Amino acid sequence: MLAITHLAVSLLLIQLLSLDRNDSFVALMFGVVIDVDHLFGLNSYAKANGIASIFDFDSLMNADGQWKSLLHNPVSVMIVGPISVASRIAIPLIFWGVHISMDWLEDSLLGLLSAPELILVVCASGAVLWMRYSFFRSLNSGASFRRYIASEWRALRRSAPEQRSMST
Repeated sequence: MLAITHLAVSLLLIQLLSLDRNDSFVALMFGVVIDVDHLFGLNSYAKANGIASIFDFDSLMNADGQWKSLLHNPVSVMIVGPISVASRIAIPLIFWGVHISMDWLEDSLLGLLSAPELILVVCASGAVLWMRYSFFRSLNSGASFRRYIASEWRALRRSAPEQRSMST
């Protein structure tokens, strides 16, 4: 699946499980960021298919698995399982399992860049937005959607200078 699909589904699960900031970070690492391994596998993919295949979109979207690492194999449960046990939370195992299941579903049934994947992204994103807006309305009775968007925008703008000052 596309990284945006993994992100939307992971954000939905984070909302459903009411995870805090630290657990959300772990969830995103195992639900989305494990796709960084594709960049590490790109070298072996280029060796197997030629350098030109890196710039060929159809070649990159071929699900032959040559450019996926061990993290995208069910055997890696032997890595993720002990991490979950050591950290005493099931979040790494749950989100990794969802990620692997989504990839399997795409490879086996849906196909790459399919209409069902697009529907999944739209539905998961809409559900996250609806859940966040419902929570906002419960705190601010009678708040409109426009007020919710303005509130989110203000929160983003407020956090941007804080992040810049923390990095200096």
